Amino acid sequence: MHWLARAGDVDAAMRVWEEMRSRRGKCRPTLVSYTACVKILFDAGRAAEGRRVFEEMVAEGLRPSCTTYTVLIEHLADAAKVSAVAVETLDCGGPRCQPPAPHVPVPVFPYDIDPMQFALNLEYTEAEFFLHAAFGVGLDQIAPNLTLGGTPPVGAMKANLDEVTWRIVAEFGLQEVGHIRAIQNTVGGFARPKIDLSASNFARVMDQAFGYHLDPPFNPYIDSRNFLLACYVIPYLGINGYTGTNPIIDGYETKHLLAGLLAVEAGQDAVFRALLFERKSETVPPYKGITVAEFTDRISAARNQLGKCGVKDEGLTVPPELGAEGRICTNVLSADRDSLSYARTPEELLSILYLTGDEHVPGGFFPEGANGKIAREFLRKPFAAGDNKAPAN
Repeated sequence: MHWLARAGDVDAAMRVWEEMRSRRGKCRPTLVSYTACVKILFDAGRAAEGRRVFEEMVAEGLRPSCTTYTVLIEHLADAAKVSAVAVETLDCGGPRCQPPAPHVPVPVFPYDIDPMQFALNLEYTEAEFFLHAAFGVGLDQIAPNLTLGGTPPVGAMKANLDEVTWRIVAEFGLQEVGHIRAIQNTVGGFARPKIDLSASNFARVMDQAFGYHLDPPFNPYIDSRNFLLACYVIPYLGINGYTGTNPIIDGYETKHLLAGLLAVEAGQDAVFRALLFERKSETVPPYKGITVAEFTDRISAARNQLGKCGVKDEGLTVPPELGAEGRICTNVLSADRDSLSYARTPEELLSILYLTGDEHVPGGFFPEGANGKIAREFLRKPFAAGDNKAPAN
């Protein structure tokens, strides 16, 4: 059709179109072919025929895309029908102008559910950490229906934050509420696991990273610098997890959910890393000679060691040969040689979050183990289908 139309033989192009329409079982016209036909007719000055093809497309149940509406707008503008252009433009932003239909028309495949639910473990953790730090309360007060009857977190408290850090953490905490709700509404959920967010647990994280006991013990809630260092510990793992989950899910609603979660989680981690990068050369009192950059290096190295799957984690600075394109030591965003996000499996994530290096041995942030079918199978504890829940309205 395109070739014939460009050659000036619009009638021949339309004969091809009619042949396509007559062979619906073998060569069914698509949204793309309808849009192409409409454009050919409009460009040839055969507006009435173009409108009829457009109306036929709608009658066939094909939802016009913004490309289709753009063709109409161009035609109407050429015809000086400015008021009609305005109407079509408004329509393009309305419910009729949605993304094209998915290639695989299944919202959620059964095998999408477990890996997407697994992410709730990290989302619960981030939500409780940020909300308590900013507001002094957590999900039980802000969105109790989303906990699905789970155990309250241990040791979370309000942090001593400056104004800028407080606003960032407060926003991110409320965003995590939305993440939990979106996951539960799409694939269901499970009860919030017991989460240890105590200062003593973060002290264990830092002691493990440095290989000795810091004196005094690290406290994430004491000031903004320490809290940002604690934020370096958890959110990045969510990015790894979502990157690793992407290839194994197929439902269009599940993929839409994952894309939205990954984008915002990556943004949150980028903000934390950028704030820390500004302070990378600052000493972290009262630890003489230990800078912010060294803390991030040690934490990343510890996560690599616990994950036991090579380097998937880097601090704020790296040797130039390991930086972007092997040319820079700045490492505000941790990424591989092609500057793509690292992926981690549930086994790796649990090994890190448990602080045990073993997905079968709970501890660390989940003293009784993470929840959901994947995590419970590693603990050799049953997770019945009935344990999956939906949030209360």
